[in-house]
Amino acid sequence: MDTALALLTGLLIEAGPADTLAPYRWEARPILVFAREGQPELQAQLDAFAGNAAGLADRRNMIILDTNAASALRERFRPDGFTVILVGLDGGEKARQSGVVPADAFDAQIDAMPMRRRKLNAERRTD
Repeated sequence: MDTALALLTGLLIEAGPADTLAPYRWEARPILVFAREGQPELQAQLDAFAGNAAGLADRRNMIILDTNAASALRERFRPDGFTVILVGLDGGEKARQSGVVPADAFDAQIDAMPMRRRKLNAERRTD
């Protein structure tokens, strides 16, 4: 886990008891990972994300780990077991998957979002 944590520095936070999404609204696209402490899938998911840290950063993703069974995020999103949820810049749920997902699982969906498409188009014009 240490290697994955090092690669995800700046992209990974642990959820607190309160809803921790407010500071990221319009700033980041959080990816919520709901797991039990020590659940094997958690390590596999962190390893997967670590392999795509640059892609996650480019898409303004922030990984939020929630292992607190009584958190406000669990109350709001109601995950069922090990669950990974993409939250948009507006704070709304955009995608949900059960089990470990590939690091690029949400890339196509994010790249199709209007704000992301504007950014990519602007970058193409300056190249």
